[in-house]
Amino acid sequence: MGVTDAAVQRLAAGGFPDIGVIARGVTPPPQRYGRAPAEPPGPVRAVRLTLTGIRGGRGPDRLDRCSYLLILDVTNLAGDIPPTWVRSPADRDIRHVNIWPGTQSHCPWAGGGLPSLCWHTFSSGWLQAPPSHRTLGNALEYAKQLLNTENHVSPAR
Repeated sequence: MGVTDAAVQRLAAGGFPDIGVIARGVTPPPQRYGRAPAEPPGPVRAVRLTLTGIRGGRGPDRLDRCSYLLILDVTNLAGDIPPTWVRSPADRDIRHVNIWPGTQSHCPWAGGGLPSLCWHTFSSGWLQAPPSHRTLGNALEYAKQLLNTENHVSPAR
């Protein structure tokens, strides 16, 4: 089962107020004659939201707060930790060592290369969790943890 509008609304009410759906799957048209009832929107495929983390890097301001506008692909939450791209700040302004440069990853929802989160050991923990725990809310909590710490052995930057 994918992410529903109700799940997104619960997350908006529960600590992620600016979360929004940016892509949906297609709901097939009804296969009957006559006037078709209104079809519900297709399943949520991608969301965007802002999370606050640390600036990162090795400079004296590495612990300063920084807002990250993220795009998450939620099409396969049960199978893998969601690919997550950073829409802002700009690639040249990112110093967080757990964020890959934009040249390393194509974001289909933005139509080009964007910096992306280096999940590193987070992805192992995700796959070890029971499928019922592999939810959008838990992915967002992982992203918050990742953006508020740095793993200086990360291969990303």
